[in-house]
Amino acid sequence: METVRLRKIQQPSQLERLLEAFISRGDFVPREAYQVRDPRALPAALRKVGSQAIQQGHVWSCWADNFHFWLFTCEMSLSLSRERGSPVLKVSRYDETGELTEAGTWTADGEGRWLKCAD
Repeated sequence: METVRLRKIQQPSQLERLLEAFISRGDFVPREAYQVRDPRALPAALRKVGSQAIQQGHVWSCWADNFHFWLFTCEMSLSLSRERGSPVLKVSRYDETGELTEAGTWTADGEGRWLKCAD
């Protein structure tokens, strides 16, 4: 995949859209979960994780239901994206206490399904 195209995808707005597609099309949060866009509405631990992600050039997306919060941080791997010929996301998921609960690399297939890359 060409570097210029990958750099455009890396722009925060594009990467945020990819992360939202990843979360909404995957089985990562309950169907009734809703997106929380205002960082002030997050638990303090997740605000800290989100702030650190932004400082590192990553994006974040938070989802909640009546009982839980899930915060996802994301960056795109240029090298893996070039190798696979499509965007590869490095995604980390945190619970409401700020604990990392899952991390991995993911890519979308031709039908928009997200597949975990072999480590």
